[in-house]
Amino acid sequence: MKFFSTLVAATLGSLIAMAVVVVFFFMFFLALAASSEDTPRVRDGSILVAEISGPVPEQVSGDPFSRLLTDEPALDLRTLKRALEMASVDPRISGLWLKVGTSTTPWASMQEIRTALVDFKASGKPVVASSEDFFVTESEYFLMSAADSIYAAPGGLFEFNGFAIVASFYKGLLDKLDLEAQVVRAGKFKSAVEPYQRTDFSDENREQLSELIREHETEYLEAISEARGVSVDELRALAREDAILAVEQALGAGLITGLLHADQLEGVLRSSVSADSAADLRTIPIKRYARTPASSAGLREGRDGEVAVVYAVGTIVGGTSDSDSPFVTGLVGSETFAKAMQEARESKSVKSVVVRVNSPGGFAPAADAMLREIELTAAEKPVVVSMGDLAASGGYWISMAADTIVADPLTLTGSIGVFSLFFDTGDFFRNKLGVTFDKVSTSPYADMFSGVRPLSEAERQLLQRFTDETYERFIEIVQENRGMSRDEVVALAEGRVWLGTNAKELGLVDVLGDLDDAVDIAAELAGLEEGTYTTRALPRPKSFFERMTRSMEAEAVRVWQSVSLSDAERAILDEARQLHNALRDHGTVQARMLFDVRIQ
Repeated sequence: MKFFSTLVAATLGSLIAMAVVVVFFFMFFLALAASSEDTPRVRDGSILVAEISGPVPEQVSGDPFSRLLTDEPALDLRTLKRALEMASVDPRISGLWLKVGTSTTPWASMQEIRTALVDFKASGKPVVASSEDFFVTESEYFLMSAADSIYAAPGGLFEFNGFAIVASFYKGLLDKLDLEAQVVRAGKFKSAVEPYQRTDFSDENREQLSELIREHETEYLEAISEARGVSVDELRALAREDAILAVEQALGAGLITGLLHADQLEGVLRSSVSADSAADLRTIPIKRYARTPASSAGLREGRDGEVAVVYAVGTIVGGTSDSDSPFVTGLVGSETFAKAMQEARESKSVKSVVVRVNSPGGFAPAADAMLREIELTAAEKPVVVSMGDLAASGGYWISMAADTIVADPLTLTGSIGVFSLFFDTGDFFRNKLGVTFDKVSTSPYADMFSGVRPLSEAERQLLQRFTDETYERFIEIVQENRGMSRDEVVALAEGRVWLGTNAKELGLVDVLGDLDDAVDIAAELAGLEEGTYTTRALPRPKSFFERMTRSMEAEAVRVWQSVSLSDAERAILDEARQLHNALRDHGTVQARMLFDVRIQ
């Protein structure tokens, strides 16, 4: 019997292994076929079709397996914008059809895309926008408003109800679990810890967030007003009084051009490019067009040198940017960043460096180590910081060594403050699990980081002193690099978050612009003329199999989550990640905007 059961198990194991191999090779050849397509042919008179929905990340690997097996988009932010720039001067492209769906891209990145669309329209080629949904959201409309003509499907709805920041608070949950969050912080606006100590916003936090969304709304309404010829006052009244409009009302208010079904748009597109029939209407998807060489569109790319774009995207941690945990994503490790900066610094072909910061900050010593790498590079080559959606706290800290800081008008930045977060889990273990703890030690402070007892007053004072010293270090860095007095920095600090437009007015950043503007400035500082240089992205994103090799379990969970979870389930998982990250950071000094500011 044992022989028989062993034989059956071995046979089943072999069959399963063979099935895995077959599936693997099928996926391999499918991905190989996808990656080995010839350079796309662009016919004269083609309309570029740009479908924009879901996330548009800072970087993608470009690995066909990642697109095939995960939810990685085909284009990242810079590639998408580069394709629009190419198309604007490409004589083979006669117009643009912008198809906008539900987007999860943050506002600053959306503004970069919108700026690229406005630049395309300035070429004189027609831009037609249509919604892929029957509910046009404000973020979708933000992109669509850049077009010459805007169309929505009849019978749909149109969101125009202002902006809000909705936050999650975990104090009630911690109370139910007998967990206590103990906080040491510097900066009265340092709201990162509020979700673990309160059930609502503090007065200081409510003040800064209210001002933040008012400024955001003003930027939004001014952009729409300029594009559609409707006054800001009329738009603001519309948001206050009507909020959710039928698309017919949006048409009457001048927000859109017309109401058409998908098949009726074909006639609009034909007339925009003077095509006589459907057969004459030539289109090319932007993800295919992006694979054509810039030279074929008429753009010059020289060989006089390179501008390196080094990405610092995610929460700042010590060590590498990799994580074996399926619950931890979006990390920028100080060691990974240092290697990328060293490569840019030591490469003879790299003439200047752009550091693309899209980070809420993180572990303060790691941020300081990253600042040092930028300082070393700035001593040899021009360095420009480009702030994306978020360059706050530690993300602002590392930006200080740049020659020029460029922020998007909708960038969230500043948050000059630090905190330490400790969790007392003693009551949880004792009351919920029946587990108790005892100790022997050589010092009364030996177990202060154990997390199974509350901090004593003496320990809290020690930690407050260390936190205050870290805050003073932050203040001094800003003071030295921004040419301000200590009092001027403190007035803008205290952990307060600013919109990019305000940060420019207050002297926290130098220029308002996007990543392309930062690259232009870096090239100019290096003496490189337009069309005489190329860019190099660092560090290179890992391919699917590199990530899979790092952690089979983590990648499998991530793939499963991407294909099986609903939006509501993903939202719950995001909350679980927030708690996981907070527990991970127990006992460390953080220069981080832990509070997740989502303007919706």
